[in-house]
Amino acid sequence: MQPVRDVFPDIEPLVISNETGKASAKAKLTFSGNEPSAFVLRIGPPDGGSFVVVQPPYELDVGVGERVTIEVGFAPRKSATQLRIQSASLRIDDQVPETTNDPEISLVGEVFDLPSQATLETGVQLEDGGFTICEQNSTFTDCELNFPITQFETTISRKIRIKNKGCPALKVTAIKVGIDLAGTESPDFRLVSPASPSTAAPISLNKIDGTDTIEATIEFKPTDNGPGNETKSGYIIVDSNDPVNMAPSTAPGVLSLRGEGLRPALSASPSSCDFSRSSDTCGNSPKIADRARFTVRNDGNARVKITEAKFKSGSGQNGRFAMVMNPTNQEIAPGASITVEVTHSDMPLYVIDELQLKSVFVGGTISAGDVSFALFGGRQPCLETEDEVNFNNPMTPMSAKSFFIRNTRRLSDGGTDSSQCGTLVINQVGIEQNMFFSIIDPKIAPNTQVQAGGMVETAIQYNRPPSGGMQVGKLKVLSNDPFFGPPTGTKEINIISSAPFDPPPNAILKGCVPAMLLNDPNCTFGMETQMTVQLSQITSATKTVTVSGFDSTDFDGNTMGKPTEFRFQLLAPYPPMATAMSMVPNTRGMPNKAVLTLPGTGLYRVNLTVWDSRGQQGQPASLNINVVP
Repeated sequence: MQPVRDVFPDIEPLVISNETGKASAKAKLTFSGNEPSAFVLRIGPPDGGSFVVVQPPYELDVGVGERVTIEVGFAPRKSATQLRIQSASLRIDDQVPETTNDPEISLVGEVFDLPSQATLETGVQLEDGGFTICEQNSTFTDCELNFPITQFETTISRKIRIKNKGCPALKVTAIKVGIDLAGTESPDFRLVSPASPSTAAPISLNKIDGTDTIEATIEFKPTDNGPGNETKSGYIIVDSNDPVNMAPSTAPGVLSLRGEGLRPALSASPSSCDFSRSSDTCGNSPKIADRARFTVRNDGNARVKITEAKFKSGSGQNGRFAMVMNPTNQEIAPGASITVEVTHSDMPLYVIDELQLKSVFVGGTISAGDVSFALFGGRQPCLETEDEVNFNNPMTPMSAKSFFIRNTRRLSDGGTDSSQCGTLVINQVGIEQNMFFSIIDPKIAPNTQVQAGGMVETAIQYNRPPSGGMQVGKLKVLSNDPFFGPPTGTKEINIISSAPFDPPPNAILKGCVPAMLLNDPNCTFGMETQMTVQLSQITSATKTVTVSGFDSTDFDGNTMGKPTEFRFQLLAPYPPMATAMSMVPNTRGMPNKAVLTLPGTGLYRVNLTVWDSRGQQGQPASLNINVVP
């Protein structure tokens, strides 16, 4: 029962009250039952400091009106029986002979038999997801975290387990992953989770509260440092307050790391063949008509097997391309190569396809890399369009331009020639998502064929925003002409409009009483937003306020900086005796000033809306007129 660092008895509070008594009470507390020695009382001193253990006999004075909190601690001792569940009774005797029924409280506690020191245990994850145990004096191989064969620059994760076998709390102050025992950072392994602890912020593992175990995730991403450096190794160093494994150099404080890196194995030469181009030898020397020869080489460090060889089209473009012999299931040793031959059936229509090969490392299912060969055959079409569509500055809200797609070759002297052009197949004509430009009739259907020298037409519509400005879009034409891309066969045409920027007009609303208009007829110096009017100070027979939008602005130079249309409105709810027609005529097209009739007191809310010469509406301005007697 010597004090042990980080271990404290389990505590439960007990309140003793003398609030209804007429005199001080002298309580005596005694333990009895099966294991009375397993329980102690802890009573707080008057100075509010830490609780102290009070030795028997437990006697306590409780004054009149007092409530005293006592802590009952469970601190079991080793005994011959060492029952897991220990119990006792606590009796509270008020020392008054007349009391016949003193309170008695049952106490129950559960015992854990743990080493009296923090004890580190580690384990590494196995292929089946389970964990080994790396206790003190474990062999090095028992504490090695192994990763499966992994391609360079790809990632795989495994876990280690850290546990506290003993008592008190195990404080893990560092989890380091390095290439040496000093924890020098590794280029191939790293700690993913949890975040590495520190001396100031350790991870605490405690059996009593159920937090005795954590798992840490280690990531393996092998780097390619050249032949002979495929095997990667390192260490995991776990620093803790385990006195036996303090500053450890062996298990369980140190675990080793090992993994094997593999290079993506396959490469190909050449990577493409245009059977119709005389300058493309397609892997032969000299060129053999309608026949290509591709070399597939294993540049990796392990034997590989071809698992699949197929054309992207599925049928070699309906028989236009064919493999002389399918290489599926052929194995290639490191440094060796195989030959894949492809034939072509010549036809006028130009086609594009791709032969794709997949492989795995022999003896497993890990991918060893894929290669592909681009195939072209037939007479190449000659897609020709405008390079840009410019709407400039149309004055109408909507305008359209014709767009032509031709199958002809543009010559340097400005002329055209289509004598060497094959059939052009237009797969799609569309505009990237855009609120200003769209394709309208006549539209070009998918798989439209355009013979040499021919052309097809579509149209682009432009929806001009009232504010003008510059808008841009992108038209895409997808065809069988491989000259354009990427992706192959895609031509992009820019669409532009460049109208001058014309922002909406800005409403400015001011109010003036009749006397203010004598020297300021446009109410330039009137009140904005809020004004108060005394009805008794307006001398005219009809009480009025003039509201003005004279100072409203518009940056369209065609209207000299002023809006062209105004509308003044009196908004509901109206003051007593007022109506909407207190503001006449209350419609769009009014002049830049209006008169508000005041039939009585109250709050008059006036709105001004303005428009410019293009019909753009500005944000309304408001003026609150508080009319008082």
